[in-house]
Amino acid sequence: MKRTVSFCLIPVFFFSCEVKVNNPSTKEGNTEKASSKIRNGIQLKVNGLTVEQAFLTYEDGALVSNENKIDVNQKVVLRLIMGGWKEENGRVMIGASEKLTTSKGQIILDTDDLFGAYPEGVDAKDAKYITLSAVITRLDELYDHFLVEFRVWDKKGGADVTGSYKLYLK
Repeated sequence: MKRTVSFCLIPVFFFSCEVKVNNPSTKEGNTEKASSKIRNGIQLKVNGLTVEQAFLTYEDGALVSNENKIDVNQKVVLRLIMGGWKEENGRVMIGASEKLTTSKGQIILDTDDLFGAYPEGVDAKDAKYITLSAVITRLDELYDHFLVEFRVWDKKGGADVTGSYKLYLK
């Protein structure tokens, strides 16, 4: 039986006013979720960057419930509000990758660098708001869940954040 699951990942910058929040849960190497600003069962390991908030929304901006239940063809957006980038001439060099795996261990998607299309980097103020989107476009088999693993890193400074969360179909 042929199994087909499709994903569409889109790296996007979310432009907004800069708001600084001092969050003790983002200390280097911390994997705890000490703040309610880390939602949806997102597990983080921080190394040299800071994560003030991490949460999931739908495409329309509505928060995903902590059950992380989605429909096929419903875009899910991981929003990371972060800092600590090494800035050069007002620009930062961001890298981001995602790997999606079924509950049976089948790798559906494994990306290298979603921000590879920005060889000159991005404006430092815009780097505070990172979003990574995923859409399950079709499904030939039911899975217990999908595991989304991600890494966001500073190409100039060597710091990074790794994390994961699970998605469940309604």
